[in-house]
Amino acid sequence: MDVAKLNFITVAPYNCNEQTKSSVDWLCTGENDELTIQKAIDQCVLERKNLYFLNGIYHIDGFYDFGDGGPKTAICFPNARREITVLGQNYPVDKNGEGVIFHVTAKALENLTICSAEDSNANDPFLNPVDVIRTTWTQYGLGSGASLRMENIKFNLSHNQKSIRCLDLRRCDRVELKNIGFNGYAEMEAGLGKPPAVPVSGCIGLTTTDGSNHSYSNYTNVGASGFYEGIQVSGEHVVLINCSAIMCYYGFTFGNYGISCGANHPITLINCMDERNVHLPLFNQCGDSDKQGNRILGEQEVSMISFNIERIAVQTPGGELGDLMREVVPGTWRGNIDFTAQPAWNHVNEKNFQLWENDGSGKGFKTRNVCHKIVGTTEERMSYYPTYGQQMFDTDLNKMLICIDPAQKKWVDCNGKEV
Repeated sequence: MDVAKLNFITVAPYNCNEQTKSSVDWLCTGENDELTIQKAIDQCVLERKNLYFLNGIYHIDGFYDFGDGGPKTAICFPNARREITVLGQNYPVDKNGEGVIFHVTAKALENLTICSAEDSNANDPFLNPVDVIRTTWTQYGLGSGASLRMENIKFNLSHNQKSIRCLDLRRCDRVELKNIGFNGYAEMEAGLGKPPAVPVSGCIGLTTTDGSNHSYSNYTNVGASGFYEGIQVSGEHVVLINCSAIMCYYGFTFGNYGISCGANHPITLINCMDERNVHLPLFNQCGDSDKQGNRILGEQEVSMISFNIERIAVQTPGGELGDLMREVVPGTWRGNIDFTAQPAWNHVNEKNFQLWENDGSGKGFKTRNVCHKIVGTTEERMSYYPTYGQQMFDTDLNKMLICIDPAQKKWVDCNGKEV
């Protein structure tokens, strides 16, 4: 007896082989596949099973009002009061490779309105972009009963010129994502050597949880390419490992959408990459909701361990570089950042690199360019752009120094005397 068959509802694409067609629970037609997938999800919940997708392309052609107060979505996971596991057979190695692909067609995008930046960040879900997948909408994410584990699935948008959010987890209690990809330019003439057009506001790959979440919330091997915001991060006790944002307007944003729960506890990124995006990461608001639609500004931690940056204008949408890393309200976030930055192809990591804007942003962080030595000469120390609060033992002066003004390369000794 096939144990996997007992535990999973199986779904196959329209063009699978005849043997597969006769053995799966649900067979898609190649048009409006979201309707078939929704039926499979409903059966999964009813029979307390999980969901398994066979390799192939699943066409998303429509978005629907599920009557729960949330944005229109192609697919909605009910709050089953348990974790639902959604597995793809394989993850595609390229944008059209063999694997499980949810393809949002040009037809599906045709009638969508373009939201302004203000709308896409509003608390009202109807002012936000439509979703490809979300969980049932509730007042808060915390305690909603929606927990989702998803592996080996790629989301492809036909193009990045409409406001749409691929995976919306704002009302999900607990999340475990692994090998999940988001491509905003599947039918555009773009790729590694040719960046896509600048995406429109509200075109988003992944949005994480609504403040507090139950237990862990982990994202491993998640990548977004070609979006206005690649990965929108908020929530608490969130861990991102080997996650990437490439050729987006903003690769990563933090606290850049409204919440109804808390947002004070740590967010941790390990070996994540921000490559060829117009702007470096944006830190918007952090802190608990005041239950009136505003934030009680807190001092939430974001730590980035081995954060990798590629800053290459010619490989960036629009061909021009934008903002450095910045806080919308300077000085409100806290954390630790270790990073390297590559300024061109076939180039060593850059020592003389400015990470934060000179507007007070980043002063609550311990930031270190790992190419900077902890011990060195005065000449070496003055040859690169330092970070606020950086410490270095100067072997010429024979003393420990602290940087208090990166823009002016101003260093003081432990007595506060400028050197």
